[in-house]
Amino acid sequence: MLARLSSASFSLFALLLSLFPDTSRRQNELSSENRLLLFLIKLKHNVPFSCLGILFSVHRTTAARMFRATLEILCARTRDWIWWPRRGAVQATMPPSFKVHYPLCRVIIDCTEMRVEMPPSVEKQNLWYSQYKGYYTVKYLIGVAPSGLVTFLSDGFGGRTTDTAITIESGFLNKLQPDDVVLADKGFPGIVTGVGAKKATLVMPPFASGVQFTEVEVDSTYETASVRIHVERVIQRVKIYTITQRVSHHLIPRSMHALRNECYVAHACHSFYRKALNRNSEAVHLHNCAQY
Repeated sequence: MLARLSSASFSLFALLLSLFPDTSRRQNELSSENRLLLFLIKLKHNVPFSCLGILFSVHRTTAARMFRATLEILCARTRDWIWWPRRGAVQATMPPSFKVHYPLCRVIIDCTEMRVEMPPSVEKQNLWYSQYKGYYTVKYLIGVAPSGLVTFLSDGFGGRTTDTAITIESGFLNKLQPDDVVLADKGFPGIVTGVGAKKATLVMPPFASGVQFTEVEVDSTYETASVRIHVERVIQRVKIYTITQRVSHHLIPRSMHALRNECYVAHACHSFYRKALNRNSEAVHLHNCAQY
């Protein structure tokens, strides 16, 4: 039942609950357990606060306040949960499918968009309108290690911003080291120079040199697609949370926090509990994360 309501297992729910501050609650205020459940239900199903108020026997404004307060708590307590691991740790946890063609792969990147309501100002309307999607969005760059661990999440950018601009302005390129290999789709040709300046390599599916792909181009496309599916799976797990499908404009300043928390929930946060118990074994931590 808990998983259906919130997509969280009991162990994950317990981990998130342990992050709440140990303070006495006021009379008639929801318990920490119910506040967390309210928060996760809102993330998963994006039901109106009026419905959450009825479900938890509180006023809708109280439900909204508790959702935002929980969002702020979890964001503050999990701020370092998306981190850039050392190259040795990435290679130690690399699946065999990567070792064949991309043994030096450090990260797979892609952009994802969250639909938002029409912003109030004309300036923001121009910035947030996505020509590709045909509606207003906030756009993020996500980086995933070969093991499946989310290792990079940019700030939010307007839907009009190109993938190249986000990659450059987010500071992602500063993470790269010589000989790193970055896998991306066809939306990132503009970062070839920036990646090269770090003495790293960008690998993208080939563009057809003629009317159709050559045999070599077909093989290269298949090899890239077979490993890029890792980042696509992570994004898909994030998007099971209905709140990402349409964000109210007054929640946009908090959308970054929401997306971060969805990333944590989406790829099994309880592995981070093991990190806290064994901070000296980064490779083991990455391996544990990759199991979920």
